[in-house]
Amino acid sequence: MSKEVKIKSNGLRNELKEIRKSIDKLTSAMIEIHIAQTNKHYEEDNNSRSTANACVCGKSNKTRKDS
Repeated sequence: MSKEVKIKSNGLRNELKEIRKSIDKLTSAMIEIHIAQTNKHYEEDNNSRSTANACVCGKSNKTRKDS
């Protein structure tokens, strides 16, 4: 009976290792997705701000200093 328990515990231990690896991969993927979304939002914000703060005199493409 002790052999049977050892075999089952080793099998469970291996399954847990695989589950942990899968969780680590999923966590990494979620972090990458979050970073990509954050960067996209940051770029969208910068684009909308630079358009909203564009110089309106027609002589320059710089942003206004009052914003």
